[in-house]
Amino acid sequence: MKFHLNYTPPKSEFEINHSHKIFMIGSCFSENMGKYLSAHKFQTQYNSFGVLFEPNSILHSLQNILNCSKADETFFLEHHDTFYSYQHHSHIRSHEKDDLIETINSKHEKSFETLKTADVLIITFGTAFYYHHKKLNAGVANCHKQPSDLFEKRKTNINRIIETYSKLIEDLLFLNPKLKIIFTVSPVKYLKDGVVQNNISKSILLLAIHRLVENFPQDCFYFPAYELINDDLRDYRFYKEDLAHPNEQAIEYVWQKFSETYFSEKTMEVNQEIEKLNAALKHRVMNEHSLEYKKLQHFISAQREKIKSLEPNVNVD
Repeated sequence: MKFHLNYTPPKSEFEINHSHKIFMIGSCFSENMGKYLSAHKFQTQYNSFGVLFEPNSILHSLQNILNCSKADETFFLEHHDTFYSYQHHSHIRSHEKDDLIETINSKHEKSFETLKTADVLIITFGTAFYYHHKKLNAGVANCHKQPSDLFEKRKTNINRIIETYSKLIEDLLFLNPKLKIIFTVSPVKYLKDGVVQNNISKSILLLAIHRLVENFPQDCFYFPAYELINDDLRDYRFYKEDLAHPNEQAIEYVWQKFSETYFSEKTMEVNQEIEKLNAALKHRVMNEHSLEYKKLQHFISAQREKIKSLEPNVNVD
């Protein structure tokens, strides 16, 4: 009996290998796939500003990177003796305002240098809903658990996403003409919005992305992470207990499909050898003078040499 579609996305027009630089930003797909790519020794920078859920926040973050913008203190707030920024995730924080400014400025500069030479940019949209700060008269990336009456919940529209991102894509390609941009939509269900509103939100994101891909066919592409969870696996056994977030089995399934889409057979072979190395590095031997420990160290050394012979661009030291 078949319990899911086993849908395989079409093979990409371009391949990703270990010599490529990858920059990822956005919602949970960027976070989860970023961890897999890093674990497999790809040159990856992901979610430097934390998880960003909606297109406007991702847009502003990328614009700040492109402009090497300085931290905007207008968006700072102090809560429980800690400084945060409404433009960033809550893990971007500090007990000193000057330290937060330095952190944000440093991340902008580092991200600019990465984007300038990156081969692939992966952007993941999570929701079309965002929160507008009434006093600041601006959308925020994170409300930082501030009183709800400070904000107004809004929903962005398809045309706004297409218009703003078309300009962003042009700016990105002007900076880095070789850049390939992969869009995805997070399969996470935003159940607090309600089932109907969540589906409307995802529809807005999907339609906007497909229009952008149509308008920039040589530079922009779509990977169906959303469809792999919701239409292929399509079963709550692949979700965590909250019935909103895909579980590890589902995430690994998406990784396998991503690999089949963007990696060559050689790259996947290298990944398999890296997985063996990672497993060996995690293995703990109690007695460092034992024969078992010596065999483990010999295997690790031999495995590193094998990986380097297959792919010299991999850093496994």
